[in-house]
Amino acid sequence: MAIVGFIGLGSIGRPIAEKLIKAGYKLIVYDQFAKFYDLVSLGAEGAVSNKEVASGSEIVITVLPNSAQVKEAILGVGGVVEGLRKGMIVADMSSISQDLGREVGLALKKKNAAFLALQVSGGKAGAVNGTLSLMAEGDRHAFEKVKPILEKIASNIEVKEQK
Repeated sequence: MAIVGFIGLGSIGRPIAEKLIKAGYKLIVYDQFAKFYDLVSLGAEGAVSNKEVASGSEIVITVLPNSAQVKEAILGVGGVVEGLRKGMIVADMSSISQDLGREVGLALKKKNAAFLALQVSGGKAGAVNGTLSLMAEGDRHAFEKVKPILEKIASNIEVKEQK
C-alpha cells in the first residue's frame, strides 16, 4: 500500500483520513489549524509542515476549504511542491478554481509529479459514511494509482475525459 500524505483535517478531511487509517494505509497527516493527535493515536504519523508530508509520502491528498489555502499548502513556502519527488501524485479534493488547478498542475509537472483534481459531493455525512461521489480530472495513470484509495472513501467515482 502506498504511503499517503494527508493535508486538511476538518469536517470532511478528518473522517476520510480515519477511513484510510482503518483500511490499513500509512498516513502522514498535517493541518495548520486543526489538532490531529487523535489520528496519531490511531496510527497516523504527524508532520510539522506540508513539505514534510510530501517528503515522506508517495501520494498526497489535500482537503482544504478554498483556493487560497490550497495554493499556500501546495505552492507556498514550506509547501508540498518543496517536498515532491519524481513520480509523486497530488490529489486535491478541495473546492478550487480551474485557474488554480491549472497552475498547480503545471508546477507539479515541472517537478515530474502528477496532479488530480477531485470534485467531491456528499459533504460530511458522505465522508463519515464512505459514500462520497468523486469526479476525477487529470493524468489517467495517476488516477489508476490513486483509485484503490478513493474506493475506500467513495461509493461513486467517475473520470472526466481529458481533451
